[in-house]
Amino acid sequence: MSKSSSVEGSETSMKPIHFRDRVSNLAKALSGAGIDAYVGTRLASLHYLAGAFIPWRGAVVVTASGEAELIYWALDSERVRQESWGIRVREWGGNQPGLVDCIVSFLQERGFSAGRIGLDLFIAGAGREAPGLLFAHEFVDLQKKMPQADLVNGTEWIDHLMMIKEPEEVERLALAAEVAKFGLEAGIAVARPGITENMIAGTIENAIRAKGSIWSWSVTGGTEVGSGFRSAFKGNVTQQATNKVVGQDEFIILDVHPMIDLYLADYAMPVFLGSPGREQQELIDCWEEIVEFLFFSLKPGGKVAEICKEALEIYSKYGLQDFGLPTFGHGLGTCARLRPFLHIKSEDVLAPGMVFALGTHLYKPGIGGLRLEHPVVVTEAGVRSLTSTLPRVQRLKI
Repeated sequence: MSKSSSVEGSETSMKPIHFRDRVSNLAKALSGAGIDAYVGTRLASLHYLAGAFIPWRGAVVVTASGEAELIYWALDSERVRQESWGIRVREWGGNQPGLVDCIVSFLQERGFSAGRIGLDLFIAGAGREAPGLLFAHEFVDLQKKMPQADLVNGTEWIDHLMMIKEPEEVERLALAAEVAKFGLEAGIAVARPGITENMIAGTIENAIRAKGSIWSWSVTGGTEVGSGFRSAFKGNVTQQATNKVVGQDEFIILDVHPMIDLYLADYAMPVFLGSPGREQQELIDCWEEIVEFLFFSLKPGGKVAEICKEALEIYSKYGLQDFGLPTFGHGLGTCARLRPFLHIKSEDVLAPGMVFALGTHLYKPGIGGLRLEHPVVVTEAGVRSLTSTLPRVQRLKI
């Protein structure tokens, strides 16, 4: 499947993704682990294996022998048939059985009534739950209808495949990052005292749509804009845009979430409007030192937890340990709740091909807040930015 998109006026033809190879690779992993079938309900799994935008409830089932079927809501199924790579689609809802009934039928038809079935139950080490994990009532219903089956967490095998990106995936993630950069630049261009956060957000949304984004995926309402006191809620990583008016000499957090061909960018940058005071400048100095440290220190073979602990020490150096968050990024792909997880309890070790939003979060109430989420890819030499924008505070003199 080959698609085209536009970034800064140029048409880019992307290399096709080979979805059948993904199914085969997952089937091999399942077979090696003694799993009869994997039932994926997460957004990440649905997009990764089906290759179409799937906003409604569904499941993708892959067996250890390499069969694959998408079970999807009847009222959106025809579009998905047309836009996917050709995966077989079974409808649920409407005049058809429910989602769990369709899953059970697929498994029983293949003799897996007493099989070992992997489900999207939880992701070890995740700070936040991924969208689309199996609901409790669905799990109970599966247990009731397949009492002899061994239902286990199945995220391990597919997450291992999704963590190391194919070149075609890096291409799409880089394109999404460039679209996000274009949106940030549009937002920065209109930022001034007197404009509302909503107006900045609308400008960014218009810009990323013009460059090919089809969905602002954030659960916070799409593009985030937080200014002044709204940039600085302690420990808070969410600033949905409001009608607050932007003021002089204050921080603005811009956080952009486009999607290109099912691949996501998560790109946040702090802006300072005017001239920073002493405490504001201390925040800037601390934040930029940590960002520089992370770009230098994150290399293949690096243990994420150890690097994150060193980064935390920089907060302490500035006396800001109560305001800096102990998390420094998350994986990117067909979802933004993917490994590697960059926090002090992470068990991940960096390897070439990983892509993540490198982050630094510093929020001091009454003074200001700064957020970095910067898409990078791990190479043999270290982390490489997927855009040309420097990860620095964007200073606007008014």
